[in-house]
Amino acid sequence: MVRDDELHIIQVQAIAGISLPTTLVVKKFQNENLALQVDDNVKYHYISEMFLLASNSHDNIIKVVDLIQWEDAIMLVYEYPVNGSLQSWLHQPMDAGRPLSWPVRRLIAIGVAKGLCHMHHRCKRPIIHNNINSNNILLDQNFKPVIASFDAAQMNMAGLDQPLPMVGLPLGNFGYAAPEYGVAASELTEKVDTYSFGVLMLELVTGRMANEAGADGHLATWAWKNFTKLMANQQEMFQSAVDRDIPDQARYMKEMATVFMLGVDCTVGNPQQRPSMRMALKRLRRGCGRGPFRGLLTCYLL
Repeated sequence: MVRDDELHIIQVQAIAGISLPTTLVVKKFQNENLALQVDDNVKYHYISEMFLLASNSHDNIIKVVDLIQWEDAIMLVYEYPVNGSLQSWLHQPMDAGRPLSWPVRRLIAIGVAKGLCHMHHRCKRPIIHNNINSNNILLDQNFKPVIASFDAAQMNMAGLDQPLPMVGLPLGNFGYAAPEYGVAASELTEKVDTYSFGVLMLELVTGRMANEAGADGHLATWAWKNFTKLMANQQEMFQSAVDRDIPDQARYMKEMATVFMLGVDCTVGNPQQRPSMRMALKRLRRGCGRGPFRGLLTCYLL
């Protein structure tokens, strides 16, 4: 058995080849029985993650900067972006006087979409992350997002849209997990990442926690039950769903509505009806905020 991976965040003052001072994350792989040395099972886990990241180099994907090997453990060292996780900014503000503006949230949305698009469409073999959530999106000094935590990631040797065997629901992904995870006979495709990405879009617009249950269920369920009412008539209805911490909301209301609708489309129950990440990225870049507000719903239902 391999012990659950340990993460250690450390401040570094002096190390060759890295701008200093900086923060690093050390991820430790070792046997569940600490008296045992590194065996093939431990090596398999760290080699799998190393291989996925080595074949997956992109500005919006976390990078390994070093490997440390001892007799009883192997450690991967990553750069840790200075602004921490998206979750901490949305739900535990690191700087209460500086909430995330909509342009910054838009930058984050596009960056995550670019990273997932690269994984699904531009790698030689598609990679499914399986654990996209706001805690696994890290932000650098300019709030550029990087996708982290590849513990549950899978490389699909059969190619895009081909099913993979079911994996267990990753810890911390409740509220972001596609409904396929709850079906015993289900097989997974890259559309599970699309679903989680959609929840992330809803989270960016509304500021709601993905797994916060309410009368209408979790965030994705709530959005599906209410989007017609929120989008069809008056802008004021949609504005009531927008995160109140976003400054200058009126200026960006139409754009936020398009991202909200993208989130709704990405979280449909049938994975075949979800857009690909390539299409999701195109929609984010292009937007659909033309014409009167009440036309947005029609635009997305065509």
